[in-house]
Amino acid sequence: MAGDSGIHFEDDAEVGRALRAQVPRHPAPARLRVSLVETLGARPRRAWAPAWLAPAASALAMGMVMLLWVAPSLPTPAPADPLRPLAHAVINDHARTIWWGESRADVVPTLLRTMEESGVLLNWLFTGDDNLQLVNAQPTYIEGRRGIELAYQDVEGHTVTYTAVPAPGVVLPERGRVQIDRWRPLIRTENGFSMILWTQQGLLCALTSDLVSERDLGRLKEYFVKVRTSSEPYTVR
Repeated sequence: MAGDSGIHFEDDAEVGRALRAQVPRHPAPARLRVSLVETLGARPRRAWAPAWLAPAASALAMGMVMLLWVAPSLPTPAPADPLRPLAHAVINDHARTIWWGESRADVVPTLLRTMEESGVLLNWLFTGDDNLQLVNAQPTYIEGRRGIELAYQDVEGHTVTYTAVPAPGVVLPERGRVQIDRWRPLIRTENGFSMILWTQQGLLCALTSDLVSERDLGRLKEYFVKVRTSSEPYTVR
């Protein structure tokens, strides 16, 4: 190798020795050294998360999977019973008759006035026999429906009420119906009372009593046949 100064070097090693001997060397600034160390030593940083987060997320995911698996087998809410408010109102009216009702000697004139006030008329009705006697009649209001209530009393002192109120849109469900003679009314037992319900001439009719045992319910069915056969209600509205 030759330069302008006329100095000749035989090989690269000799060139290196000459450079180290003749070229001045300066230390790197401190800021440059720090910057290089930080750059070369940098590592990708992971997002921080609390130690409990991963197990909690796993448990939540498992819970959602179990819910999706179990949900089809969970019971669905029962549909609303449109007859329930009417049935409760009839029972409440029956209870008031037990507490405040009385036997009337003038039951026939009372019945005529009651039919006029209630708007529910009877072409004919069951007035009684040796086991069951009509003792009172009064107008009634069941869930805003004006109707009629007849009170009977049997030989053992049980009060049996026959209620008829306009209910043209009410449809009795099939569940709970039983065959009694040639009819299939609905039987319900609630709050210590038994009810036999049926529809007739656009009216909801109910026979209600505290006859709830199997034997007593059989007696109530007999009363139903007597009342159903001998009573024909209708509304003037």
